[in-house]
Amino acid sequence: MKTNFLNIHDLVLVLTALECGVLAVLLNLLPAKHIQPRRILAGFFVLIALVLTTTLIVWNGDLKVAAINHTPVVVTVLAACLLLQGPVLYFYLRSLSQHVVLLRWRNLLHLAPALVAVILLVAFGIDSLEWQPATELTGVENAVVAFLWALVKLSPLGYIIACVIAEYKLREQLKHLYSDIAVSELKLADVVLAGFCLHWLWSLLAYLLEGLVSASVSDTLGIIDNYLTVILVNGLFVFGLINTRQLLSVHAVPVAKPVQPSKMDHKVQIIEKAIHEDKLFLESNINLERFAEQIGLKPRDISAILKMHYQSNFFEFINRYRVEEAKRLLVAPEFKDETILEIIYKSGFNSPSAFHRFFKRMVGITPTEYRQKG
Repeated sequence: MKTNFLNIHDLVLVLTALECGVLAVLLNLLPAKHIQPRRILAGFFVLIALVLTTTLIVWNGDLKVAAINHTPVVVTVLAACLLLQGPVLYFYLRSLSQHVVLLRWRNLLHLAPALVAVILLVAFGIDSLEWQPATELTGVENAVVAFLWALVKLSPLGYIIACVIAEYKLREQLKHLYSDIAVSELKLADVVLAGFCLHWLWSLLAYLLEGLVSASVSDTLGIIDNYLTVILVNGLFVFGLINTRQLLSVHAVPVAKPVQPSKMDHKVQIIEKAIHEDKLFLESNINLERFAEQIGLKPRDISAILKMHYQSNFFEFINRYRVEEAKRLLVAPEFKDETILEIIYKSGFNSPSAFHRFFKRMVGITPTEYRQKG
């Protein structure tokens, strides 16, 4: 990145920054039932676009002599955006399952590292040249730059942990709300989180090796870091666009309260009727809210009953009956010519992978083996 103006690496940064800008606009224009996740994700793309643009200005050999690089403006924007990426990604994952009040004081505390960086850079007049590790500084300015580099490289690791926790809570909430989870979507979320973890760790490695390796090796580490950003930008955009309807329409269910014993038996009977007579578990897209609406009970009461009476959550409860229905169909003479896939859908499942996973866990053998024994 320290060669001729707009070499191939610089061109990749420019094109990716433009892509981020376009994606941010599209995310705000595309229709969605819940707009907050889209807007937060759009903000994340804007941050990445600013990081790539300021990185190009700071490190490009020809742009170093530009007047703007002799002011704190560029490095202030760069440091602030780097420190805001972690919080914004964290809020995005949280917003998939609940509305996040961004102006609440606890959430505003996440802005503190970026605010500290801006104040220090402006107060000490650190410009783009002084920001580069190769520049030798003395006194307080040297300490300030060293502190800010450490803050930029180390703080994202805390948000990796926070993002993993947020994604885990999303999984748990979906188990209580939905009878079938799009496993591929959650796996993609895992991949994206793992990718950003790799990206931040690589960036940290490049920072730690600065001064210990040659300039060419250091430049190569930085270039690879930028290409990781390019790859992960596209991965995160795919995740944001193809979130399942379930993830985009989650409504938080109030914490389940104990059901009074006098009312428990009656409500259990209603649930039993819905399962054994009405067979609501055969509806492939049934969820807790829809189930509650059809039987006339409150979602939180159903959650409480499932937990206390059935020792289960909605996800496990519904799929348990679906597996029993599949077992019946697999050995029924009138369905002997039906394929396994056809029986999967007749049982209420809309995901073959979820069906095979549940069947093997509950029955101990595969559906094919069960049919052969039957």
